[in-house]
Amino acid sequence: MSYLPLQGKKIAILVNSQYIAQEIKGYQEKFTAYGAKVDLMSRLWGQTEQTFVSEVEQEGKTPETLTVWIDFTQVNLNDYAAVIMAANYPSVRLRWLSDQDASGQPINNSSGRLSPAVQFIYQAMMNPKIIKGFPCHALWLLTPIPEVLAGRKVTCNRVMLGDVSNAGAIISETASGVVVDSDIVTSDSDSHREAFIEAICQQIQAVDQGTLQPAITAATTPSANVSVESVIPYLRERKILILLSEWGYWGEELVGPLETFDKVGYQVSFCTPTGRRPNAIAVSMDPLYIDPPLGRSVTCVAMAKKVAEIDDPSTNQGKRLDTPINLRQWFPERPYWSDSQLVRLMEIYYERLRRAQESLDEFDALLIVGGSGPIVDLANNQRVHDLILGFYGQGKPVAAECYGVTCLAFARNIENKQSIIWGKQVTGHCIEYDYKDGTGFMRSRGQFLDFNMGPPPYPLEYILRDATGPDGAYIGNFGHPTSVIVDYPFITGRSTPDSYLTGQKLVEVLDGEPPLRRWGW
Repeated sequence: MSYLPLQGKKIAILVNSQYIAQEIKGYQEKFTAYGAKVDLMSRLWGQTEQTFVSEVEQEGKTPETLTVWIDFTQVNLNDYAAVIMAANYPSVRLRWLSDQDASGQPINNSSGRLSPAVQFIYQAMMNPKIIKGFPCHALWLLTPIPEVLAGRKVTCNRVMLGDVSNAGAIISETASGVVVDSDIVTSDSDSHREAFIEAICQQIQAVDQGTLQPAITAATTPSANVSVESVIPYLRERKILILLSEWGYWGEELVGPLETFDKVGYQVSFCTPTGRRPNAIAVSMDPLYIDPPLGRSVTCVAMAKKVAEIDDPSTNQGKRLDTPINLRQWFPERPYWSDSQLVRLMEIYYERLRRAQESLDEFDALLIVGGSGPIVDLANNQRVHDLILGFYGQGKPVAAECYGVTCLAFARNIENKQSIIWGKQVTGHCIEYDYKDGTGFMRSRGQFLDFNMGPPPYPLEYILRDATGPDGAYIGNFGHPTSVIVDYPFITGRSTPDSYLTGQKLVEVLDGEPPLRRWGW
């Protein structure tokens, strides 16, 4: 019987002009011999096919041609076990951004991210079960999205060492010329094609066998007391309560943790202050929106689609948000001190609060999603504070992102009025990333449109510095691509890029071997 380790698998090869003819033939022959189907694809610009010309290195040599019928924007990426960006200069050509791509927007330092090929490979990078291959110059397709390269071990053609290093990658050298870092396989030139193909084959098999080691980067390296194996194997039954603002949450700050919880099999329940369906801020599903402090887009096309899907009540994902728990009905309101029956009403309040907090037994952790909305209906919401104190009193993890971290600063025991993060290490939206203008949020669908509230009414960093006290600390990590701090029982994430990492760290806190208790400081 023939050896067919890739039987039934599909391999995508991204090509364009100035490809290496022998490289493409090598992929077709070798992967096909292993039982896989090889699909050549590129950008067809609305045509049914495109013909590309190979490189010509020798004078008088006639270039070869290659006709492609598959446009990568029209395929289901999850159908593929591996995606390989061809060597030489196709990656440079595929980064091309036309006037149509830019949708009439002025060119800025984030425009390169909007190239369809860059967005396609970004989607692939977000799925660790798809093996990505980058020989020779191919990593040029990733340099517009440096966050996916940061901390990854790679090799590449010598001419692009500076580009790849500046993107935050770790340049490695091997005798074989091939570097494997979990779901990424790179080579320094096409001369190592055989070893490159074999490495991709091995990683595809590791995915099938469940033995693929997760990528460990500077941003995701577990603390010293957490083993590498503890990053993925979460199979215990868990239930997470996710608290969302009704005035607009930032899309990725829900999608990132939610996808993480879904992948490990956690159950999720949603909660809003009055039981209304939460809505994503419109700019959080707009890849053309330029974040004012950063001067670039913070939402890729793939993420924008995910946010739009969960924001749409007609989709299966969107239906998950249809009937959130009503916090107002669940937790009691504390009486006003001026009430003539204060003593009696406080007795009733404490009894109802006790029952409400006891009902948290079914949940293992709380996550507060960020965005502009929490400024309005979560940060100074007494019921939210009592909800947090309920999890805190049971010794259960509480995670918060971006402006959602404000809720932790204001969650205080009514007797001593000291924040529960006093003496703790936390992160949150730092002053360097705060807006002077351009923060939009909505109330509820059909009642209010997005509007520009200008700068936040408070600088979160200063609030957190005060709330943590002299024995704690606010850690902003300004200039670093991510900032997530674990100081049990709190997991705090600075902003949008930390969404997936915040979810991952919460999982490690619950089910790491041993459970994570301190990370990031």
